[in-house]
Amino acid sequence: MDVNGVKVKLGIWDTAGQERYRTLTSSFYRDAHGAILVYDISEPKTLDKLKEWVDELQVYSTKKNIVCLVVGNKIDKPRAVSRERGQAFAQKHRMLFIESSAKTQEGINLAFEELVQKIIETPGLWETSGPSSNIRITNEERRQQESSCYDYTCSI
Repeated sequence: MDVNGVKVKLGIWDTAGQERYRTLTSSFYRDAHGAILVYDISEPKTLDKLKEWVDELQVYSTKKNIVCLVVGNKIDKPRAVSRERGQAFAQKHRMLFIESSAKTQEGINLAFEELVQKIIETPGLWETSGPSSNIRITNEERRQQESSCYDYTCSI
């Protein structure tokens, strides 16, 4: 993905909000640079359920300044959750907000672009979680890094 001239590779974990992934979510959050929390604008309970995911993010994320985006999806359907309510939820939790339709693709690229742009702009987000003395880069790894076509690799 290219965001304002910066090449970014995304590593995406998609749980689709399913309960069966609940036991694995702590590993999803580890060292993630960003998170996308999606609710269905035609089903109010899905926005209410996002609070549980926000709580999990706060517990398991190893990045104190992880960038989060709330997405109101299914704007192609009749609305049961107002845009203002979704924005208020995002604002309350200090998250970005956008609405989209996975069906029509409206807003999908913009959602990822907004999230990645904010990740790139967030100071300290790229610091490693372990002591730097444990990091060793061999000449081969250095050559691979220098020839890499990506400026950033984001875990979302």
